[in-house]
Amino acid sequence: MNFQPDPSGIRLGPFWFTPGWSLPNALTVWCASLLTIGLAAFMSFAQPYVLTEMVHIPKAQQGTITGALATFQEIIVVLLAGFVGTLSDRVGRRPVYVAGFLCVALGYAIFPLVSSVTDLFTYRIVFALGIAATPLMLSACVVDATQEVTRGRWAGSNNLLQGAGVVLMSTVLAKAPAWYASQGADPVTAGRYAFWTVAAIAFAAAIIMAVGLPRIVPNRQHGRTGSMRDQIVRAWQGASGNPRMALAYGAAFIGRGDFTVIGYFFPLWAMQHGIASGMTATASMARGGMLFGLIQLSAMLWAPAMGYISDKVTRTTGLCIALGLAVIGYGALGTVDDPFSRAFLPIAVLVGIGEVSVIVASGALVGQEARPADRGPIIGFYNAVGGMGILFASLIGGIVFDRIGDTAPFTMMAVLNAVLLSFGLYVRRLQPSPVAARN
Repeated sequence: MNFQPDPSGIRLGPFWFTPGWSLPNALTVWCASLLTIGLAAFMSFAQPYVLTEMVHIPKAQQGTITGALATFQEIIVVLLAGFVGTLSDRVGRRPVYVAGFLCVALGYAIFPLVSSVTDLFTYRIVFALGIAATPLMLSACVVDATQEVTRGRWAGSNNLLQGAGVVLMSTVLAKAPAWYASQGADPVTAGRYAFWTVAAIAFAAAIIMAVGLPRIVPNRQHGRTGSMRDQIVRAWQGASGNPRMALAYGAAFIGRGDFTVIGYFFPLWAMQHGIASGMTATASMARGGMLFGLIQLSAMLWAPAMGYISDKVTRTTGLCIALGLAVIGYGALGTVDDPFSRAFLPIAVLVGIGEVSVIVASGALVGQEARPADRGPIIGFYNAVGGMGILFASLIGGIVFDRIGDTAPFTMMAVLNAVLLSFGLYVRRLQPSPVAARN
């Protein structure tokens, strides 16, 4: 692709940053990438421990309740996404990001105090408010910070750090209940201490965002006019005349759904398999965390490669490659019987590659297609569609997990990736040339 850098912006190695963004601002976005998704993912990974040890949900009901909790959370995210994106254009990314992390911290502080199914849903509201803001602000900051010429590599670097954050969560923080138990805490107290440790990390993240993000207010920067409602409507209409934007929105749905079935149903599968094999809940969580970490480590190491590919081919072609990789990975995972077997290891690598490829390639495509004048609402709608993907994957995934089998959610996502790949190939033939740079 023939995008040219704007020399008025700073350059760091292979990355060109948007004029007005300093090196500390960019470093803060990298730090945000390390923290945001890892903090969000810990809830899905630690939740089976809460269901088993604190609320004592029967195994046969855990898949459905897991899906229902994720659905409840994502309804809140979808309803707020357009508002949050547009609000961040009006007041700046920084205050919205800080408020989001504070809600995440409070959510983790209160969630392990649950004692009933009703409490699970009630306490989840606070956490959901944080998740409505933090991943969306990460997406917006990643799009804002880079020039088009290095958008794919920038997205890849941030996804590498997102993967690193999830790996740290799954390999270190997932062992926190076992560690606290080894120090003499009972299972319930050990779980609470683990959640409160993560709450402290989220609070620290809020402080980092408050200090390091730029004080840019996009509405003032671009001289944007119009009501918040008008901006949200323009974002919703953005895909009607632009097949590439429609493809990017579709990839948001699929990519977030892919991550959801791994984040929610792989830990649940590992926990149930371990307990059925005679392991304790803490040991099953730790073993599952290691395997989940392998998936995310593979994603982390592959992300820069996918970013490089996205910069060397058209964004549409890059997304088609990504969807093909996801079909292979999730299709293979759907054939596994024993997640603790050696045969699972290469499949875990393929799953990680497929998962991150769709996220990197779709992020590069929506960043290319989102005009700066409507960027906040477009990223908000992009995340809302992703939230719908999470809704679908969590609700339907929970049902097929309980009624069809442990690996049914993964096969389901392989089929959906194949469907979107077909649309992507159509768009590639329809509009083979990339749009002009829009920095």
